[in-house]
Amino acid sequence: MKTLFGTNIFPIFLRKKTFFRIFSLCIYSLTGDVDDRYIKIGDEKFPIKMYLKKGIPCFRKKGRTFYINLYKADLDYDKLDKLDIHQRIEYHMVIGGSDLDYAFKYNFIYLNKGIGRHSRIHNYDDRDLCCYIRQAHGNHIEMEVRNKNVSDKHGFKIFVAWFCSLFYPKSKIILLYEKNNSKYEESSVPVYEKLIDEGFPAYFILNENSEHWANVKDKYRKNIIKSFTFKHYFYYFKCRKFIATEAIPHCVEIRNIHTLINVKFFLKRYKYVFLQHGVMYMVSLDSSLRSGFRKETMPKCSHIVVSSKLEAKHFTDLGGFKDDDLYITGLPAYDRNVRNEDADKIVIMPTWRPWDFNTLESDYKRSGYYKMILDIMKNIPKKYKDKVYLLPHPLVKDKFAKTDIAKNIPNIISYDKVLEECDLLITDYSSISYSAFYRGSNVIFCWKEKDECMDHYGGHLMLNDDNAFGDICYNYNDLPKIIEKNYKKKQSKEHLEKYSKIVEFHDNKNTDRLYSYLLRDHFFD
Repeated sequence: MKTLFGTNIFPIFLRKKTFFRIFSLCIYSLTGDVDDRYIKIGDEKFPIKMYLKKGIPCFRKKGRTFYINLYKADLDYDKLDKLDIHQRIEYHMVIGGSDLDYAFKYNFIYLNKGIGRHSRIHNYDDRDLCCYIRQAHGNHIEMEVRNKNVSDKHGFKIFVAWFCSLFYPKSKIILLYEKNNSKYEESSVPVYEKLIDEGFPAYFILNENSEHWANVKDKYRKNIIKSFTFKHYFYYFKCRKFIATEAIPHCVEIRNIHTLINVKFFLKRYKYVFLQHGVMYMVSLDSSLRSGFRKETMPKCSHIVVSSKLEAKHFTDLGGFKDDDLYITGLPAYDRNVRNEDADKIVIMPTWRPWDFNTLESDYKRSGYYKMILDIMKNIPKKYKDKVYLLPHPLVKDKFAKTDIAKNIPNIISYDKVLEECDLLITDYSSISYSAFYRGSNVIFCWKEKDECMDHYGGHLMLNDDNAFGDICYNYNDLPKIIEKNYKKKQSKEHLEKYSKIVEFHDNKNTDRLYSYLLRDHFFD
């Protein structure tokens, strides 16, 4: 017994008092009697009600009978906000005792892959979360549960900005930005300032409420565009050249769903230089959660800035890129990486875990991310407790403000400034480890949960026992001894040699090298 075909027609996603409801017409073909139906999202199951026991036969094709039916499924709030940010909605049927997947698509009419059509956004009343369903790659249905975005309310402003851009002549402006448009400290900054110095029409997107405004020198302030303004959206639509540490749609806002913004990305009619916000020789590019960094999802005229031939090989072997797509220059941000002579802080910063994101919002003590940080903090020797800085990943830092360990987060706006005071970094597999080691700090990698995390990523870690440029801790009970070995100690020759194979350049000329490549490839034409 098996299901043969299924598709939705115009799925409707409604908000109710304590749950969301999916309601839709569907066409399907099957063999055998159906004993049960349910929707599965992550590990949660939600029963489906079909309005007709089997459905209305509508046509036959190649010996198959196709039925049309109506169904609905109610999704409880309290279950959804514990899920990953985005999660595939799987339709299951029990036929003859066998549990079978039913390959429902988002929409029978719009079969194109990746334009990203979506339902209306529905908000949770008592928390900073919203929920909607969207068309994912392959026309599959995906559930999104995320924080509310500013741009969610700017649909009309975005439309007007797009419409006005249609009448604007071809522009040579260059847009640069960093994560959430809230930072002015990563690789986009030295590149932006270099382009301004050379007389190019470069503009930097920055939130006016960002504490990083104070980092912008007067000379470069005139070309700063405030995020979420009409000018921000207008320049996004008319721009054909992007240089950034983030993906193109993140120029507006991370996880935005406005169709016009995403259509521009999928049309790929522009030049794009991806600076990386950290060395990406870490989680493998063939991982399922790294699909956005592979060649097939990038614009045709894309170039990636990498730090060595070894990292370039990572992009060619596992990301599908060609040698000509890569600029082996080193990250521009490293030109300004320094560490204070009296640096004495022990900094804890694991990378974020997408599958834990909403759990941190609803019940942070259940999240693996929180538990890991707690295990590390418990094993810091008592004599070093006053030296500890907790530095949650930027995407979850705000969530940690509500936890019982928030007092360990330093009142320092810049992660770069924190690293200037860092003598020892403790992480799992965050790319910040490269920046810390570059400055002269020792690094400890805590890998007790590594295999479990890589299962979530659907890939593997590029670092291993043979090439890691820091000591590895597989058991938190061993951490005190490893800390004693590394705190206030010089970097070992072995670790320096391993690091230099991944990050080749240490001459503070990465920005100049990148600028030479851009001139050579006529990026500014």
